Amino acid sequence: MAITFAEAVNTAIIGKGLMIGGGFIGPAIGIGLIGGNYLQAVGRNPEAAKFLGQALIFVAIVELFGLLAFASIFIVK
Repeated sequence: MAITFAEAVNTAIIGKGLMIGGGFIGPAIGIGLIGGNYLQAVGRNPEAAKFLGQALIFVAIVELFGLLAFASIFIVK
């Protein structure tokens, strides 16, 4: 009795790994863009440093999508 490849590999675990990996790519790029553009704005105009709070709010909004991707692996069976 031979074990087939489909029986040996749990495809649900592979699918969840791909889902969380793909779900974190977008927020990582978004946070990098927000941080880079904020630093560029402060470098051009030092008075723009007062907008740090707004930049952090945008980072939190983008990070929410990463947390939703993480939470979705517990929902999908």
